[in-house]
Amino acid sequence: MDSIAFLNRVSQKLASNGFMPMDQRLYQPVGFKWASRRSGFEISKFGMHDSTFIFCEIPALDPAKMSGFSNAAFSFANSNKSVGLPNGFFMSVSCFPVAITSNADPQLMQIVKGTTPTKHFGGFEMPVVFDTTTGALAYYEGTPLWGAAYFSGFRKVVVNNLA
Repeated sequence: MDSIAFLNRVSQKLASNGFMPMDQRLYQPVGFKWASRRSGFEISKFGMHDSTFIFCEIPALDPAKMSGFSNAAFSFANSNKSVGLPNGFFMSVSCFPVAITSNADPQLMQIVKGTTPTKHFGGFEMPVVFDTTTGALAYYEGTPLWGAAYFSGFRKVVVNNLA
């Protein structure tokens, strides 16, 4: 499946799950291919919560490029929140940076599956890799002590929208 077919399929799933495409004038200048966000009040998150998927095509993806993209995507999602409250004060952000690549190195896929996502105050990021050649999806499969109550839900968001 090529990146266009993947994004077409995923955009429909995201829309059916309440995600709205973001203004391309926000994300295209920073090099992202597409971004979609769902915002609303969530009791389990103790206030307003933005959940953002950010997509980027990255050829020859390696761990350093993945980390750089994930950090940039979280910064973008955090800077473009639907509500201007600081994270942790009735506001939280979850970001799912999705790197689209072909012929992903199996070792990279294992690193993504086994590396605990970066911690953020009132925020969360879960890097995801989609390999257009195999159709494989890689994301963190563990459950760290911090945020353990949320990780099952975050994995479900990935599966429900990308698988």
